[in-house]
Amino acid sequence: MNHGETFLWYDLETFGLNPRYDRIAQFACVRTDANLKVIEEPVVLYCKLSDDYLPDPLSCLVTHITPQEVNEKGLSESEFIGKINEIFSQSRTCVVGYNSLRFDDEFIRYTLFRNFLDPYKREYAKGNSRWDILDLVRAAHDLRPEGINWPIKADSKRPSFKLSDLADANGIENEHAHDALNDVWATLELARLIKKKQPKLFSYYLSLRDKQFAKQLLKVPMGDPLLLTAAQFTSEAGASSIVMPLTSSAKNNNTVIVFDLMQDPTPLINASNTVDQLNHTKNREKELNELTTKIENSLESKENYEETLKESVGIIDKTAKLLKELPSLISAHDQLMSIKGVYQVAINRAPFLSPMSVVTEEVANRLNIDLKRCEANHQRLLEKKMLSINIRRAFDDIEYLEVDDVDQTLYSGDFFSDGDHKLFRKIRETEAKELYNLSFDFDDKRAHEMLWRYLRRNWPQDMNEEQTKRWYSHCAERIIDPPGKNLITLNFYARKIKEKIKSKDIDPSDKEVLLELENYGKELCKKIGLTYP
Repeated sequence: MNHGETFLWYDLETFGLNPRYDRIAQFACVRTDANLKVIEEPVVLYCKLSDDYLPDPLSCLVTHITPQEVNEKGLSESEFIGKINEIFSQSRTCVVGYNSLRFDDEFIRYTLFRNFLDPYKREYAKGNSRWDILDLVRAAHDLRPEGINWPIKADSKRPSFKLSDLADANGIENEHAHDALNDVWATLELARLIKKKQPKLFSYYLSLRDKQFAKQLLKVPMGDPLLLTAAQFTSEAGASSIVMPLTSSAKNNNTVIVFDLMQDPTPLINASNTVDQLNHTKNREKELNELTTKIENSLESKENYEETLKESVGIIDKTAKLLKELPSLISAHDQLMSIKGVYQVAINRAPFLSPMSVVTEEVANRLNIDLKRCEANHQRLLEKKMLSINIRRAFDDIEYLEVDDVDQTLYSGDFFSDGDHKLFRKIRETEAKELYNLSFDFDDKRAHEMLWRYLRRNWPQDMNEEQTKRWYSHCAERIIDPPGKNLITLNFYARKIKEKIKSKDIDPSDKEVLLELENYGKELCKKIGLTYP
């Protein structure tokens, strides 16, 4: 049955906060039509854990989901993400959640990647799209607050955009927060409330799913100011500020660099001026090399000796000055992107952008935005013709520390070839027992390791004795020393559980979760040949 465009409201509960490494525990979704009327039964799925991973005990205390529960109720990760991908990929589906673009969708992408499914196709194929109502909620608070109750954080006096707080404030049932299906219903009811009270705002934000529309608003280089609503601007007044688009990235055409015009642009201008000097210094390198060669030739031939000697002294002085200046010049280049007020806007994540016509005097006063200051700062930046070029170079020169682990190469590795994608489809369609006996000629060397892990994580029961021994050795290595910083090691896992159990303030239900986690850790260690700390 064709319903036209539909919204697929979804939420995840996870065993940690790092999408590159941590695993999904629970998935829930419900499909509605364009009028937000439910048209299909809700879906709830759990995902089994493989033996090469330990959950974060603190995350389990939030969700109260344990490894034992997902291993009893759940599907293998391959089947789990396959079903989700099928649901997401239904024609003309807009997948939407609450902070899903920055959190849930990243978990989905990495899980698709690990399991030989395209991480991106479901987001755009067949007329599909993705959306996130968190910034819609922020914009409703800042621009159209009427008809909605806005909770305030007691400690900071700032508005709370936490889903459970908004649900409580507006009479939305949310008895079991951090249960995926419960959070889906709460998200849907909040969206219905905004659509009812502020239908034009709701409709306008839907248009920002189209990154080309967002790109038109963020005109670069050095474009006109506009209002950006985002988490980084959250204050007692709201979550919006006036920004100036500076430039786009050459490496990532979905990224636009902006400057918050409420901030003092002097540090940015000074750093850009210093970078101009660095560029000038680099241009002098050729001149210095040529003069050095000339001196060497003159000294060898002993012609014009005194004249050459004077020239060499001058070059030495220039070189000494250059070397003295170089560290501070390079530092200015590296710091351009960390200056207060410089932000990245991802046009493929539905940023909430509003034209300046929205910022009436009443709105500006309510949001504590000084329009005169913003315009003055805008004019100062416009005078700096090289600023956009320097920012672009600084952004594209950023090097991110890469973890040497195939699971985490979604963004750092190359795109897979068409030939590899054909082999991936074959892998997905072939029974596990057969896959254990097949070999593939992949173009990308990562795929061999991916396949080895894929088989053992999803179908360990089909391993022979030798394969099992190698797999358990791999699992032991991963939980003792996981690949990356700030990940859950076996020692941390055991220590944190013991600390929490001993706490006098521990809730009985939390203690029950902790005891289950302790038992899980002990059983896992026994299985793979480790001693539990």
